[in-house]
Amino acid sequence: MNLAAFQEALNARGVEVATFFAALPTQDFTRAAPERWSAAQHLDHLIRSHEVLALALSMPRDRFGWEQRTPPGSRSAAELQSAYLEALRGGVKASGRFRFLPDPQGTQAELVQTHRDSVALLEHHLTAYCTDSELHGATLPHPALGEVSLAETLHFTLYHDLHHLRGVQTALNPQALEIP
Repeated sequence: MNLAAFQEALNARGVEVATFFAALPTQDFTRAAPERWSAAQHLDHLIRSHEVLALALSMPRDRFGWEQRTPPGSRSAAELQSAYLEALRGGVKASGRFRFLPDPQGTQAELVQTHRDSVALLEHHLTAYCTDSELHGATLPHPALGEVSLAETLHFTLYHDLHHLRGVQTALNPQALEIP
């Protein structure tokens, strides 16, 4: 995938996520089962994830762990998904600012709009600060996956959004979906 394809995929996933969360009844948006996140907390987590990546993309390449590596390049989306799920099964937990329970601020409509804004910000930073050649040559640190290429980071972001979306959908209707 090139940057334009990633932007298109991020936008499509962003619409899918926002549409689902916007349509939830308020009680389903805010209610959480014991030891589980509410839909609002999942959405807040996705917003924070997008904002951190957008910040990383906008930083000078000698900051935030950006490095250049020699190809062979990046793992595929399927390989990255498998590595992430293996890390989760291995007990990896959120770290840094993500280790705290999300604390969504605002109404459901405001959070959905903030999510839309976070996707637009991420798309903007891809256009403004990244090149197609950086997709497989530039690397960033990832708390669960270690050093990953920019393409791997974008594949992860697409999967991560879907993972949280499917998690909420399954929590609300356990018979409807199984998430990987």
